[in-house]
Amino acid sequence: MIYVPSKEDYACYVVQSEGIIRAYSQVPSNNRTISYRDYFINSSYIYKDGTQQFSQYATLPTCLNSQELTSDVYYRLDLDKILVIFLIMSIFGIFIPIKIFSKLFKRGGL
Repeated sequence: MIYVPSKEDYACYVVQSEGIIRAYSQVPSNNRTISYRDYFINSSYIYKDGTQQFSQYATLPTCLNSQELTSDVYYRLDLDKILVIFLIMSIFGIFIPIKIFSKLFKRGGL
């Protein structure tokens, strides 16, 4: 399975290169200008928008089978980075404040 953000928003997905998936708003056809979005897989799925014109002599790209695509977050390639950041934020946001408050408000009081 290949993870693509917002799978339902685009009609056609094409693998441009090793780290780029291009999503077309419409299925490419000759003599048309179609808008697209390039997703950079290895850069946390940042994207760049653009348009591409297909002339009558252009070789049209082959769309990926929709069964190979998913928008399920568990298939993201950067999930490990997300989990590490979440763990670090949890330690600083939950564990450390609990330790501080437990030392300030010890039992036995004033």
